[in-house]
Amino acid sequence: MPTLASIYRYPVKSSAAEPLDVARVQQEGLVHDRRFMVARPDGVFVTARKYPVLQTITACFDGAQLSLLHDDYPAVADSVAQFERQHFATRVWADDFAAWTTTQRLDAWVSRIVGEPVHLLWLGEQSSRFRDTIGVRVSFADGYPLLLISEASLADLNARTDGSHVMAQFRPNVVVRDTDAFAEDGWKRIRIGDVTFRVDAPCSRCVMITVDPARGERRSDGEPMRTLLRYRKGADNQVYFGQNLVAENEGDINVGETVDILE
Repeated sequence: MPTLASIYRYPVKSSAAEPLDVARVQQEGLVHDRRFMVARPDGVFVTARKYPVLQTITACFDGAQLSLLHDDYPAVADSVAQFERQHFATRVWADDFAAWTTTQRLDAWVSRIVGEPVHLLWLGEQSSRFRDTIGVRVSFADGYPLLLISEASLADLNARTDGSHVMAQFRPNVVVRDTDAFAEDGWKRIRIGDVTFRVDAPCSRCVMITVDPARGERRSDGEPMRTLLRYRKGADNQVYFGQNLVAENEGDINVGETVDILE
């Protein structure tokens, strides 16, 4: 039976993965997942696609305080009570919505790492971003609340390439084991612990997967995109790896639990 091997969340969009043993799932995804995002003064969102160094930031958020760590800079932390909470118009792809400002200190800390003036935005207790296409509110994630990948799919990729790629390059929320490679492509509904998920659409991949998350640098050989183009390209010329999930209810998921394939 497939089992839940790993859970990851990313408190700041494009920050390093935070491994969890247990997580609460809500409509918007994992609790505290991608509740913060870096944006330019004009509201345009900033990610590791252009600034790979963002993946070297470790963020911790417990709902009351955000802490940011980096090997080259002193850590910084501010509480939600300190946030300025000014409305700030922003956009993630085609979605225009309002977020909240945090603090000038957090802005300055992230700006120093990125190398240009930016703001660190907060989504608030509840996202104002509702996506009609999937019928739920979404965090600062690209388009879906959660992403699932199997360990077997990554192993299949590594068997086809010279280098060794890690799951962190693909930024999933849930990783499953004890499946065939790309078994997840055929799933429609699954249950993990208390939560039933709709497997809504395959995840199209971009240059982000070529970033080495440990160094915060893009690989010069273009891998693993070059390899995936050979066998994971769809009719629309997009590369697909992983499946986007939408939770049908709230509840807890735990590493080691069985993944029940309902459809």
